[in-house]
Amino acid sequence: MKLKLSIATIFTFTLGFYTTQTIAAPVENPKSFTDWCQQKSTLPPQTKHTVEVLLETAQTQNCKEANQKLTNLTYLDLHSNEISDIKPLSALTNLTELYLGSSEISDGSSEISDIKPLSNLTHLTKLYLYSSEISDIKPLSNLTHLTSLSLRSSEISDIKPLSTLTNLTYLDLDFNQISDIKPLSTLTNLTALNLASNKISNVKPLSALTRLTILSLHSNEISDIKPLSALTNLNVLDLFANKISDIKPLSNLTHLTYLYLYSNKISNIKPLSTLTNLTYLNLHSNEISDIKLLSTLTNLNILYLYSNRISDIKPLSTLTNLTSLSLHSNRISDIKPLSTLTNLTEIDLSTNEIRDIKPLSALMKLKFILINKNPIAYKICPVKPESICQFDEL
Repeated sequence: MKLKLSIATIFTFTLGFYTTQTIAAPVENPKSFTDWCQQKSTLPPQTKHTVEVLLETAQTQNCKEANQKLTNLTYLDLHSNEISDIKPLSALTNLTELYLGSSEISDGSSEISDIKPLSNLTHLTKLYLYSSEISDIKPLSNLTHLTSLSLRSSEISDIKPLSTLTNLTYLDLDFNQISDIKPLSTLTNLTALNLASNKISNVKPLSALTRLTILSLHSNEISDIKPLSALTNLNVLDLFANKISDIKPLSNLTHLTYLYLYSNKISNIKPLSTLTNLTYLNLHSNEISDIKLLSTLTNLNILYLYSNRISDIKPLSTLTNLTSLSLHSNRISDIKPLSTLTNLTEIDLSTNEIRDIKPLSALMKLKFILINKNPIAYKICPVKPESICQFDEL
């Protein structure tokens, strides 16, 4: 049985649909939702709010009827309902999927901090807790049926309790305070892992996670990526905003289709020449001047090379599947090699040293050309309609 709380559910609930109930004496340690509901008026405001949200979910104000409906639920979505006290959820032991927290930025007044009540929900297979104040995740250690877990945007630093969750295939720990990821080495069934925006420098524990197909490590403190060379099943790898200069360990990740390496300290991109399955490559804001080795990446659709030190773009002439190309803020003067890229729909050449843009006339699929901040002799758009060309800053 599934019930999902939505705006439609709340607004279709009609006033007056209340059943007279006997007022029960407060239960010191509520065990069932009926217990919580019958003493709603005496509860702290945060707890009372949770009970009210659950009553709306059950579409009844009768405590016993609500208890019957809620305890049979297997799926419950309460995210973005400003719930901070989840104790009344502890009785919903048939849940297999639970969504809590908020995807919106809040002031913290309605964020969950105590997740002990979840320890009873041992049938859970999917748990999503967005934007909370959680720091202690020990209560999750016995939820061993979990296959998907999101704890993003919390205050977690210690992830040892996760080491027991060996059935996990999806784990999202984005935006936390994690530095030690050793406990993850036991989670060998993971196929998708998000550790972005943490304080990680040592990625060695990840070398055991050979089933990974998606890995995000952006916005950390990583310089050594050698341990990632073992992750040969990766399709998507996100390493932007780190301290990486040596990318040789990536050379055997030949299943990669998406690779994000921007905002690092990379100058030598030779190791990428073997990654011929790439369709998306982002290398902007590095220290790259030589792009010869990119000529082998003929499956690329999207390529970002802006804010580097590139002057010679001849190697790009082979990349005829490109639809989007960004080269702004480089040292480019000759754009003739681009004339073969007839599938391009958008190109950014701003802030270079380009005087002649006639070579773009062969690119009939172009819908957007950004060409401002160049010493162009004749500002006449080489393709129609002329509005495609942006000669001035947007």
